[in-house]
Amino acid sequence: MENEESLRTINLPLTTKIKRQLASTFLEKKPGKDKKNFRDSIEFIKQKGLRPAYEDEDWIDFWKNQDCGKELIEVETIELPGNGILVSEFADKLVNKIKYTDDLFFREDMREVVEITNLGFNIVKPARFITIAEKYFKPWTTIFTKNGKMAVDRSMNQQTANVVLSSPNFQDKINSIKRIFPVPLAIEYSGELTFPKKGYDKRFESWLNYNTPNINPNISIEEAKETLHNIYKEFCFQERQDYINAIAGLITPFLRGLFSDFNVRTPMFCYMANRERAGKDYCAGVTGLVLEGYNLEEPPISSGEYKSSGTNDELRKKLVSGLIAGKKRMHFANNKGKLNNAVLEGFLTSKIFSDRLLGKNDSPNFSNEIDVSISGNMGMTFTADLANRSRFVRLFLDIEDANQRQFDNPNLHKWVQDNRSLIISSIYALIRNWYEKGKPKGSLPFASFPEWAEICGGIMECAGIGNPCVKDEKAGQGAAVDEDTEEMKLLFEIANEKYEDQWLKKDEIRRIIQTSEDPMFVYIDWNNMPDQVKFAKKLDKFVGRILSDIRLIVENPNTRASRRKYKFSKETANFNKNVENSSHNHEKSGKVVRGGKVLSQSKIPIYNKGKLEHGENPAISYHLTTCEKCGKETENEIKEIPICEECAKEIPEELK
Repeated sequence: MENEESLRTINLPLTTKIKRQLASTFLEKKPGKDKKNFRDSIEFIKQKGLRPAYEDEDWIDFWKNQDCGKELIEVETIELPGNGILVSEFADKLVNKIKYTDDLFFREDMREVVEITNLGFNIVKPARFITIAEKYFKPWTTIFTKNGKMAVDRSMNQQTANVVLSSPNFQDKINSIKRIFPVPLAIEYSGELTFPKKGYDKRFESWLNYNTPNINPNISIEEAKETLHNIYKEFCFQERQDYINAIAGLITPFLRGLFSDFNVRTPMFCYMANRERAGKDYCAGVTGLVLEGYNLEEPPISSGEYKSSGTNDELRKKLVSGLIAGKKRMHFANNKGKLNNAVLEGFLTSKIFSDRLLGKNDSPNFSNEIDVSISGNMGMTFTADLANRSRFVRLFLDIEDANQRQFDNPNLHKWVQDNRSLIISSIYALIRNWYEKGKPKGSLPFASFPEWAEICGGIMECAGIGNPCVKDEKAGQGAAVDEDTEEMKLLFEIANEKYEDQWLKKDEIRRIIQTSEDPMFVYIDWNNMPDQVKFAKKLDKFVGRILSDIRLIVENPNTRASRRKYKFSKETANFNKNVENSSHNHEKSGKVVRGGKVLSQSKIPIYNKGKLEHGENPAISYHLTTCEKCGKETENEIKEIPICEECAKEIPEELK
């Protein structure tokens, strides 16, 4: 063939004559008839650096008609910036080809170009971008020698790659992506249930792996329930409600397409056991295997672990890393001590989570679509905030040697992994059954996660399984898992039993604690003044609270702390009636009102003196901007209760 070298270096478009020469010189038979010779020819052409010009449509059609010639035609030559070529022009040419591929996407929340790997989203660095671009382009540039201009092949440098990745010309033209679906989720779209497409789906700005399990839409509701029962039938659940909550923990990640938005928050599932080797993490791992195909456990959160991920800073970094990677689930295993983490509390209820990226000054806003679960043994305690945002799955193993147990399915995790399609199809059968029945809402509320309660509760009730929002007297609402509340609850019960409706001084309350058969506040040294002050503050924090249908009332909050008297009064709280959130209703009924809900039906005053005797604990702020008495807008407050200046004149001085 004539002048091969000049074709490579100056990158001329291939003429009709050269096309004929290529066909006759390198193909013993007519193109397309002998694929082996044709492949050999392609390899030879690639070795010589002969690449057809992309704009030559006739030549493109010639190669596309050959099954083994597609790889060659996808490589286009492109001149690097410089010598009159602007970076923006270079970026435009790159993106016009790359935007039709599944290699690169743009994440709006991070303003970064990303690629999809087996581990989730990966931010494309300049060095990585150079090699990705060369899958589709052969870059070249013009150099000047003493003999004149010459075109030579050359990779773009990292500076150029970085500029292109940051260029709006490039970012705005590639496909935008927000989420990765590890499995096909049922999504309500345009009034019907559908599934995301494999690969990129522009409707949901999502990616679904091509090798994901397939859904069998013909599984009956009976078969689905039997499949789920076979998964959990050999776990030693303490009560049936724990079995129900375990199923809720499994199906919750598959409900995101049914919510009003993908980032609707769901409760944290806590897998607790009375001892080691009961199978709490094995039970939690089923969800990970079905959803992602593997069981990944994160380090513990609890502050009981020295230098663990439990500190706020460390957990924040881990959560942000999970959001960057596009994770859908995070399970923190083997927690100990007291779980007291403000970052976790906020993360569980935040639809949008923001934090500074490591090594940068950027603080992007991430759509929080991660479901959280933890595990721990009995003895672990929670703050009230965390306990009230959780559903508990408790296991109880009573035999001496846990390793002596025998199972019908000893390798459950392998069975789950091998039958992901069956299990996902069974979950879809529950969803379809609920959808076909008109999407009835769950019968029980969950104030922290109302949409989850309506949908998850409705699906499980329609299938006859049960409702995960049933109040758990042992672990629900934080009463038995929050150490402070648990001990205070015991004090309420004993004090009311012995001294119902009697005013008690702190010394008398202390004697109740010290003489009780049940140990309480063992960490308090009653001979140490700082410890006494610590207990007094803890007691005042529970003024106005109802535990075990007993309310703590203080006689006069404005007296010195050492002289205050307290009463443990029997009453029942009412959480179910709605009232209009107005000062008129508040004055007429004497009910403590916030956000349109009755917090208490009590006629017993929390504070025993003054016109505000039916008011709420001043330690709890209303966060309102209207006067509590007359309803006028005001910025004035007395003991954190909004009171306008005119109404404040009517309040006795001792209450101010």
